[in-house]
Amino acid sequence: MDNVSVRDAREFLNLNVERPRMHLLDEPTGYISAMAKSNLGHQMRYSVDRLEAELAAGGEPRVLQLVCEGDEREPRSWTLYADGLKCAHGTGEFARACFCEAADALMGVCREAVRAAALPSRSAHDYELLRAARRIAAVEAERRATREKQNL
Repeated sequence: MDNVSVRDAREFLNLNVERPRMHLLDEPTGYISAMAKSNLGHQMRYSVDRLEAELAAGGEPRVLQLVCEGDEREPRSWTLYADGLKCAHGTGEFARACFCEAADALMGVCREAVRAAALPSRSAHDYELLRAARRIAAVEAERRATREKQNL
């Protein structure tokens, strides 16, 4: 190999595609915080949690649950449930594009999906029951995952 082909080969070994920078809804406060908060999965979950709090404060409480498939930090796809009913589904790339557009773009998409689902109104009691059921389901899922790890 002559010097020109070696230089060309060396320059082509480290090709990277720079993704557009995401706007973060949950802004990090330091280096460690940035490591935890700068991934797509965290920003998606934070957006849904914030939307749920916003809806409850606005007088139309909804229990929202986001299910991500694939890597926890970079989900392949996601599904949004409102009061246990599926109201939105999308890819991780769509969610990333939303965050590249604006920090609250995904939250806006989810808000519109919940409104379009035209769910019946819930009383405060029903809302609290659904929230408790979600917490119980999360604990059970965690126990199941722990048992599966122990059996491996």
